[in-house]
Amino acid sequence: MLSRRQFLKGAMTVGAIALITDGIFYEPRHVVIERRTIAINNLPDAFEGFRMCQITDVHHGPFVGLGFIEGIVDKANSLNHDLMVLIGDYVFGSRKYIEPAISVLGRLKSPHGVLAVLGNHDHYEGAELTKDVFSKYNIPVITNSHRLVEIKNKAVCIAGVGDFYEDMQDLRAALKGVPDDIPRILLSHNPDYAEVMPKTERVDLVLAGHTHGGQIRLPFSIAPVNMSNYGQRYTGGLVKLTHTQVYVSRGIGMVGFPVRFNCPPEITMITLTKAIWQV
Repeated sequence: MLSRRQFLKGAMTVGAIALITDGIFYEPRHVVIERRTIAINNLPDAFEGFRMCQITDVHHGPFVGLGFIEGIVDKANSLNHDLMVLIGDYVFGSRKYIEPAISVLGRLKSPHGVLAVLGNHDHYEGAELTKDVFSKYNIPVITNSHRLVEIKNKAVCIAGVGDFYEDMQDLRAALKGVPDDIPRILLSHNPDYAEVMPKTERVDLVLAGHTHGGQIRLPFSIAPVNMSNYGQRYTGGLVKLTHTQVYVSRGIGMVGFPVRFNCPPEITMITLTKAIWQV
């Protein structure tokens, strides 16, 4: 008969094996569709219910194969969205992954198109090559620039800035010429940029990634490792600041270790709505 000590030791071993198995083999492949409705000041009636699909941190490389990314693309294309936005970090580990990754992402379709910015890993492996391949698939990389999405003679601005660590961020250039009454949504791979961006340039919503949700989350959603200078603030979800709001996706892929625990990969569906109190 097992002693209590032997039983507890065996139970802990089985539990540890189960957690490791879940973190390596199941959860990294269990993609969640996160649906969020976000209020935007002065949103035109024509954009009430406008849906944006956000994909970030694909990280094609040793841990994330092309077959998995193909499944992400198929799932995203099956969702009922109006605009697709890609928030950076498409590869991990080598520039050889750039062309294959973007060739698959080039199959993404959306009524109002696909827009992209770059992340730190895209700069590590080859920013110019990444931009060239995106151009090949007619996906604009809107670094420090913007596009206007128009419906019924009304518009929303989708702007982008360079990566916070590896590039320049010129928010004034990104929003140059955008009328004051048009809502502004900013694509920034790293959410930390929201803390330091010029307050003189109004931004109604920042869409970001980079932190992967920490990849491993303890109870109460605490991430022991988080790639942000602001603690747990940007591990995932909607963060409201005094001057803007930031939605941070947990992303798709992994770096460092091929593990996700209590932090599944995410495709985000954001529905825009009017703020109750307009400012």
